[in-house]
Amino acid sequence: MSNIFTPFRYPGGKSKIAPMVRKTIKANNIKNVIFCEPFAGGAGVSIDLLMNGFVNEIILNDYDIAICSVWYSILYDTERLLSAIENVTIDINEWKKQKDIYTSLKDSNKYSFDLSFATFFLNRTNVSGVITGGPIGGVDQMGKYKLDCRFNKKSLMNKISAIASKRDRIMLYHMDASELISSVLTKMDPSRLFVMFDPPYYKQGESLYKNAFQKEDHVRLSHSIRMMNSFFWILTYDDEPVIREIYSDFPQETFELQYSVRNKRVETELLIHGPNTVFEKEEFLSLF
Repeated sequence: MSNIFTPFRYPGGKSKIAPMVRKTIKANNIKNVIFCEPFAGGAGVSIDLLMNGFVNEIILNDYDIAICSVWYSILYDTERLLSAIENVTIDINEWKKQKDIYTSLKDSNKYSFDLSFATFFLNRTNVSGVITGGPIGGVDQMGKYKLDCRFNKKSLMNKISAIASKRDRIMLYHMDASELISSVLTKMDPSRLFVMFDPPYYKQGESLYKNAFQKEDHVRLSHSIRMMNSFFWILTYDDEPVIREIYSDFPQETFELQYSVRNKRVETELLIHGPNTVFEKEEFLSLF
């Protein structure tokens, strides 16, 4: 199994910053850590920390029912998901079928195994994992890479089985992030909880995420995050002037990450942290 533990491919996924998160948790001397991603997506950091034994429990939340359904099937419909992965034929006819299923179910508000598998299938077979994007290699499969090049069945099944084995240490929610903060997170022990907020990008959110934010949504989230100031938290965003202004009263740092949505590129990211969170800038910058 590779050192990437999540079975998702995710645009903007933050698996690469897991070392920084580990250092920040250590710097704050947090014990028996509960780690939360209110915008879980592929949950690369959460799953890395849990599988490496660095945190005791994780909280995954995603408002997108399609993404949440995949996590639900990984945790609670595991054998059915493993069987579906093992037996699926990875070709364009299947891709078209799964795309139709996803389109018909993506706006529902309840768990569906069919939606879960369609979402997972498209994530693994679409360019850069963008679920609403096109297939790797194109519909005619004349591209350099083919549809199955990111669908190693054995590896994916191993990852899913490993995560499912720790289901008793994983809490899963399907809530708006602000609702999660007010009804769940602020009720928890602030000495144990560490939250990593990774909201939809301000600039490119609409092209990458089903539940993209408008400016007022980013502002509303900032008000909710301020309710967490007695907790340990960090926040990552695309480096945009509007975001810098919204969070102008908090410490801000920048770092660079490489992405591969369509074309590989390096983007400057913004990291913001709460007033109660010790953040070692030099340690952070040394990782990039």
